[in-house]
Amino acid sequence: MNLKKIIDKNDIKKHVIEVSNQINEIFNNQDIVVFYIEKGGKPFFDELSKYFKFNYKYESIGVKSYEYDKSTDLKWIKKPTLDVKGKVCLLIDDILDTGQTISKVKNYILSLGAKDVYICVAIDKKESRIVNIEPSFKLFDIEKGFLVGFGMDYNEQYRDLEDIYEISI
Repeated sequence: MNLKKIIDKNDIKKHVIEVSNQINEIFNNQDIVVFYIEKGGKPFFDELSKYFKFNYKYESIGVKSYEYDKSTDLKWIKKPTLDVKGKVCLLIDDILDTGQTISKVKNYILSLGAKDVYICVAIDKKESRIVNIEPSFKLFDIEKGFLVGFGMDYNEQYRDLEDIYEISI
């Protein structure tokens, strides 16, 4: 396997600050419920939330939709437990790829009574998009390629890399 760096950690940090400012403007003086999707969304949430200037409760949720490099059916590992009835939610994940995972998670949160669900991703990758869904906030647009680092993995490897790489399998 070959790794090619495509986004440097300093560029990630710069964009995290820019996106957090956008989020702060939207959610100013509101109480928000924030969910991040394990495991991939955790590094992004950890970095992004350092800059939040609004009140929020947060929780991790767990779903699995990939094995190796193939998208599979969504499997719930940990469903949300925070009360979202009538509340605005922010859903954070590492990548919006096919759109199936985020769309199903968003719809589930809405089915629990959430007023609205905003989506924030580190990477918006349109190459494999199946579901017509767009993020509310994103760090980077990437057209294609299998990515690792900053939460993204290949079979549980490379998730902890600070930079983002394209991996050739």
